[in-house]
Amino acid sequence: MPTPRAAFPQVEEHEATGALAEAYTSMRDTLRVPWVMFAARCMARFGDYVPAAWEAARPVFGTVGLERSADEIRALAALPEPPPRVDVPDDVRAAVRALHYGNAKYLLLITAWSEGLHGRSSGGHDDGSWDGTALPDGAPADMPELTLVDPRTAGDDVLSLLDRIVDDHLHHGPASDFRVLAAWPEQLATLHDRVLAPVVRTVDYDLRARDLLHRARAIVRGFPTAAGLSPARAGEVVDDTQRAALVAMLSMFQRFILDVTMDTTRLAQALDGPDEALRSPFPS
Repeated sequence: MPTPRAAFPQVEEHEATGALAEAYTSMRDTLRVPWVMFAARCMARFGDYVPAAWEAARPVFGTVGLERSADEIRALAALPEPPPRVDVPDDVRAAVRALHYGNAKYLLLITAWSEGLHGRSSGGHDDGSWDGTALPDGAPADMPELTLVDPRTAGDDVLSLLDRIVDDHLHHGPASDFRVLAAWPEQLATLHDRVLAPVVRTVDYDLRARDLLHRARAIVRGFPTAAGLSPARAGEVVDDTQRAALVAMLSMFQRFILDVTMDTTRLAQALDGPDEALRSPFPS
């Protein structure tokens, strides 16, 4: 039986209580997405870091400026050669659109948190160009709810598929995206084999990840207020050992979210066309 490697230590959404549960709800509402990112669920095991880090990021991430920056990330995340077109059921297409919408935002959030904990700028250099208009809380009305398949109860076929995706990406566990799409294992296998597997870890893929990271860091530096906790500020909510673990975890998840953002952009191109996927599927 495949090893359920997705049982990476984390606090799932239904397990969160108190300030962490409030942070999870606020994150979903402010980002207008139907799930909390894998990185946040893993970092939630370290003191009060996630609630404090999200409170720092929230004012920036609920704005039109962030929405526009996420569109810039989506456009840059496409590889030079578009993927083949693939037909899938409407519920699979809707799930991909929701994931594609959210990943660009989560890439910027992980980048802000990582920059802050590494002692670099995560914003606070307001030149007046940022559009601070507030977006309405909550996911758009036509965005579906998402359910993550639990690898602890999934069948052998799903575990084998998730293991293969993890191995191809050289990741430590399956992304939330693939746990969502694992509800349709045949569709996920087709999308992975035809759309993702031919390009994952190619030179173009790795170079695009580098370009995305450079652009994400530049966007974060331009945030009007700091969206990540500095080492000193983080030291108020976690001890030195926990802070060191968080730095390492954010470094790991920085590459992880770059990959996943490119993946869902490519999946969206395969389903909706190469140009449609370069902008928000839920424009505000």
